[in-house]
Amino acid sequence: MHAIIAERIRTGEYEQGERIPSLLALIEEFGIANATGQKVMRGLRADGLIRTEPGMGSFVTTQEERRTSKGQQ
Repeated sequence: MHAIIAERIRTGEYEQGERIPSLLALIEEFGIANATGQKVMRGLRADGLIRTEPGMGSFVTTQEERRTSKGQQ
């Protein structure tokens, strides 16, 4: 699932700044366990591809956010 979501971000299916489907929607789409979905979301955040805003959802990061996060590592 991580590779599929990452590819959707790279190809622009999920555009920069756009909210991605909720964890529940992704669990339903891929037929995975909640724990697996959470692990994938953590991986996408660790890769700098998404940011999560509590109560709002997860959003595709912009190129600027990705550059900034890489500079902090």
